Amino acid sequence: MKAIFILCAVVLISGSAILPSVHTLSPVTPVLTGLNFPVSLKFSPDGRIFFNEKNTGNIRIILQNGTLLPTPFATVSPIFNGGEAGLLGIALDPSFASNGYVYVYFNYRDSRSYTHGDIRRYTATGNLATNPLDIFDVTSSAPDSIYHNGGYIKFGPDGMLYAQVGEFHRDQRAQNMSSTDGKMLRMSPDGSVPSDNPFGNLVYAWGIRNAFGFDFDLSNNRLIATEAGPTTHDEINIIVKGGNYGWPTCSGICHDPSYIDPIVDLNPVVTPTGIATVAPNTYYFGEWNTGDLMRLELTQNGSVISMNQVYNQNGGIIAVEMAPNGKLYYSSPDAIYTYDLTTPTPPPMNVAIITLEVLAIIAAIGALVIAALYYALHFRSSRSSTLPSQSLRHALLDE
Repeated sequence: MKAIFILCAVVLISGSAILPSVHTLSPVTPVLTGLNFPVSLKFSPDGRIFFNEKNTGNIRIILQNGTLLPTPFATVSPIFNGGEAGLLGIALDPSFASNGYVYVYFNYRDSRSYTHGDIRRYTATGNLATNPLDIFDVTSSAPDSIYHNGGYIKFGPDGMLYAQVGEFHRDQRAQNMSSTDGKMLRMSPDGSVPSDNPFGNLVYAWGIRNAFGFDFDLSNNRLIATEAGPTTHDEINIIVKGGNYGWPTCSGICHDPSYIDPIVDLNPVVTPTGIATVAPNTYYFGEWNTGDLMRLELTQNGSVISMNQVYNQNGGIIAVEMAPNGKLYYSSPDAIYTYDLTTPTPPPMNVAIITLEVLAIIAAIGALVIAALYYALHFRSSRSSTLPSQSLRHALLDE
């Protein structure tokens, strides 16, 4: 009997160790909820968060204490927000602390219904924008375009402003070097062409379908970027100066030395969005279709070591940014969150093992119940056989 109890106890203890706890704390903390499509965000040196609302044209500010200012920093106008268009990227000048420059990428429509991608610079005076100045404008090659606008912008470690521009749903433009459509652009902070650009214009890399996310890895001077494919072949690319990434001639792994293949070829498509460098050769990126937050680790030469899902967000993930305070931020269609990077990456679960463990625990509980019933009945029977006769009991009681 003692052996049965010991065996059951061992099974129960081991099961509780193997099965995941339902009380595990979430690695995600909401910063603000109830927002209106916060599509892109950046951090000022004094701890404020600047972010764009895609559909309203509002640039908003979250103060250091987590309070959302009720008055927008600026409202971009005119704005066109059909489909994928709207107020998209935002970047703060590397010298923001002294010049207050805030850059945004947005779409508008002209009188002929052509969609434009425009980069505008504002000067921050406290928490309000002044002195708007347009420094870049690109026009779609056909009217009524609502897709493939790109729009993510960020300053590189070289002090230049980089911008992803989609091909406005006209794929051949991505291979047309006279166009800035379907390209990664690199420009001086005033919008002029840097003297060391590869083609003598704003184009830094080409053959890009549609992209909305990139970051710089200072440990190896790497520029890593996401790219959304058509019905197949979403990509993670390492962008190099003058590189051609193949669209629309090929997508995914091209097997053609004329084009640079992605380091990750995602099938089926998940629509990768923002991506952030969190450590040398380690990156987190979001997926719009699935809502997954993914961790990607590369070797120094760019080969994949591992790629794991670390969290799933209802509604999809848009922006993913690493803040100067060491926190990882990401946005969903109605909120901004932080993710705790110290959370261990969970290993894949083996459903078959878990199922067997559950069955073992059920069997152990059943054995305990049977053993308890057997012991109770055996004890009762033994006790009855050793009780004194009724007459003796009365005699003892009478005494």
